[in-house]
Amino acid sequence: MLSITREKSRNTNIESPTHVLLYTANGKMASNLQNHEAKLQNWAHVVNIFMYGIINSVTTIPFLYGYAVIVFSHKDFADFMPALTKLIIFSSAVHQIMFTLTSSLPCAIGQAQDAGLILLSTMVTSVCNSLGDDVPLEAKVATSIVGIGIATALLGVCLVIMGKLKLAALVAYLPVPVIGGYLAYIGIFCLYAGLALCTGLVVNDIKSMIGVFNNAHDVLHCVPGVVGGVFLRVISQRYNNSLILSGAILIMPVVFFFILLVGGISMDDARNGGWIHLGQEPATVSEMIGLFDFSLVHWNQLPKQFGTWIVMVLIVAFSSCIDVAAIELETGKKLKYNYELMTVGWSNVVSGLLGGYPGSYIFSQTIFTYHSKTNSRIVGVCLLVSEIALVLAPVSVMSYVPRFVFAAVVIFIAIALMIQWLVLSYQKLSLREYAVLWMTFIAVNVLSLDQGMLIGVGIAIVNFLLGYIHLPVVNRKPRSSGMFRTLEERRLLNEKCDTIAYFEFNGFLFFGSSVQILDRVQKAVYVRRQLSSDMDDVETNYVNAANLPLTPREHPAPLIRCLDGTPATHPDAVPTNYVVMDFTNVTAMDTTAARSAFLILQKYCSNHDITVVYAAALPHIRSTLVKNNVVGSDSFFPSTESALDFCENQILAGATGVRRKSSFHDECSRQLTQFFAGESDDSQILSNIDEFFKKREVPAGHEFYSVGESSDRFYFLASGCVTLSKSNGLEESASIVMPGSLFGEVDFFSHQQRQLMAFAMKPCTVLEMRRGTYELMQEQHPVLLTRIRDVVIQSMAVSLSNALKYSSR
Repeated sequence: MLSITREKSRNTNIESPTHVLLYTANGKMASNLQNHEAKLQNWAHVVNIFMYGIINSVTTIPFLYGYAVIVFSHKDFADFMPALTKLIIFSSAVHQIMFTLTSSLPCAIGQAQDAGLILLSTMVTSVCNSLGDDVPLEAKVATSIVGIGIATALLGVCLVIMGKLKLAALVAYLPVPVIGGYLAYIGIFCLYAGLALCTGLVVNDIKSMIGVFNNAHDVLHCVPGVVGGVFLRVISQRYNNSLILSGAILIMPVVFFFILLVGGISMDDARNGGWIHLGQEPATVSEMIGLFDFSLVHWNQLPKQFGTWIVMVLIVAFSSCIDVAAIELETGKKLKYNYELMTVGWSNVVSGLLGGYPGSYIFSQTIFTYHSKTNSRIVGVCLLVSEIALVLAPVSVMSYVPRFVFAAVVIFIAIALMIQWLVLSYQKLSLREYAVLWMTFIAVNVLSLDQGMLIGVGIAIVNFLLGYIHLPVVNRKPRSSGMFRTLEERRLLNEKCDTIAYFEFNGFLFFGSSVQILDRVQKAVYVRRQLSSDMDDVETNYVNAANLPLTPREHPAPLIRCLDGTPATHPDAVPTNYVVMDFTNVTAMDTTAARSAFLILQKYCSNHDITVVYAAALPHIRSTLVKNNVVGSDSFFPSTESALDFCENQILAGATGVRRKSSFHDECSRQLTQFFAGESDDSQILSNIDEFFKKREVPAGHEFYSVGESSDRFYFLASGCVTLSKSNGLEESASIVMPGSLFGEVDFFSHQQRQLMAFAMKPCTVLEMRRGTYELMQEQHPVLLTRIRDVVIQSMAVSLSNALKYSSR
């Protein structure tokens, strides 16, 4: 048996050589197949990367030719266009190098951007016009491109500083309607450039654009460009795929050359007919570098462009942050705005130092590359290699590509921008903001770019002021303090609550708010109408329109009026004795508001013996009010509660028969009886109430109970001061119990653990009711217990009402 077992063991555990060989061969085959599939996937990934690089190149490069025409639209640059075009392509390659190396996004595409090109065009056009016809063209070109390089480098420095100081959010202060007006202007400027590309004419304003349609030959040349632009617009709207858009761009020259082939038209005939640029000698790299002749630069022209440069900094910073936000939204990845702004800044610094142009992220192509799932910086490398190849190429692409192809690309941009901002923005902006956009657009077209932008910002500020003035900065609310009161005091304060006018102010109180403040406060403050001297002895409360006393049968005209002299809106209105100005939510106030609103209100209130107090005013607001003689320093209170408590105490102190008890140790029983009796303290029912309450005198700091303890007693405070809080009473939410009030009764009657702690702020005298004594009272004096329970329930209801008022602020 043993030998058989061993044999079975051998047969089970030891495989035959043939099986091992087959297993090894199959394993190697499977491994080889996996390696082969991995290689195929790698090759497919590499091919996909290069394909998207080529697609980005085909999409980007035609726009760069259009950008060159936009920037150098002045007639003085016509003979230098091959070199200037290569310069802008070289600048885009520099931007792409920087974005590929430094951006946090592997799919980043950064090129010369349309946002700053119009400003560059404004600069170089200003330089050419300022220098006049006597200055050689070479000097104008040198001054223009050196100025562009310096402006771009300084722009980059500003963006880097903004990123370092984490100021990316500041560009949001530039109003969107003004930006929209500027982008719409870019659109119409692109339309000018497109028509200029089609016809070869100088088109740079409305007048010259209208002149194009005076010649049928020029109109014929514009038709393919306009139709091509509309075609690209339709394609981009219908298909959200850059590959299809690139194919649409490539189809146009293919169709053109097919027509030439079918019609037997030669390239020379097409050039002579104005369909293709006349053959120009291609610019070499040395010729491009030769444009930077510093000896020809008119340096005095550069400071004149400072205003336009400031606008360019704001526009490029704004558009860059918008692009980053859009990329973040599309990719779902959290991006660091300030870091990306620094990336754009360094790219512009390098581009400017090399004589280039402003650039930034190209949102559409970055997102297109992201969705390709390539996740590789090689896509950007392919694009920059294509651009460098064009710079080094010994041919001029514009001499072989039809005019209308580049024109269609530029007109496509024009249509997109103008429709988006001049038409579709109506759905996204308010009516006033939409009007600001159009006024900015018109101002930029009628005046210069920088002046139009300043006017647009000014109009936007006025629009903001008009909107802000109508926002409610003051609200009249019924409000009482959260201080603990006796039932008698609460009854009196409820009767007199309308004598306190509480106003809550919000936001920034400035000159535009003065009228609203005056109107709303005066309408909510009531005063007695002042009668003539011969009516002082009349004991009636009513007069007619002629100030004559009325009999009770006549319809009375009330003496109560608003502070501004108009009739009171409420027939039962009572005169106001106290006004509380709550500045808790006020962030700032200018001198105009202090003098034209609060100083006038203070004088009006003083004339009617109305006390005005201010709560929770910031130090600089308090200083403004004091310096302008509105109030003295004694009229300020640190919180709303303290201001309301002051007014309520004044009312209680002035009321007949109501006093604030503080240290009547020998009258504890009388106080207790008065509390539970309400208006009568000699009720037979309450004659022996003090037998059930235990009198205790405790020092300052004594803890009556703490959070979580069982609620087996409640207290009546005869003298001293008790604080209720969740911890040590130092937090703002701590409540103060004043003499003549109950505390601990809510937990006692609800049979729950203590929710707050109670301790003495100063030496106190209290009357204590224990649960055992309370149950004994139920047996011996049920009527007395019913009275106590009813009064306690009323007290709890009033306390809850005050708490709800406090929490609803």
